[in-house]
Amino acid sequence: MRILDYSEAIYEGITGRQSGVKDAVSGTTDAFASDRMLLVPEALRQAVTQSQYSLIQQQPLTCISYGIILSVSDTE
Repeated sequence: MRILDYSEAIYEGITGRQSGVKDAVSGTTDAFASDRMLLVPEALRQAVTQSQYSLIQQQPLTCISYGIILSVSDTE
């Protein structure tokens, strides 16, 4: 985690989401933003119950499409 100033931190690398969820649930940080599709499974993986956290936005904030990178030989 890099701290940019008193109110902003960046969680990077393969443990970034894991650390962000842990810190948000424990109160070390006020909040952690990421894709809902990745936050919920990470919370479940950490055995965090729904009574220990809340997701602010019930619907996605935007309708931006996400991409998936595939091998050039994958035609499906």
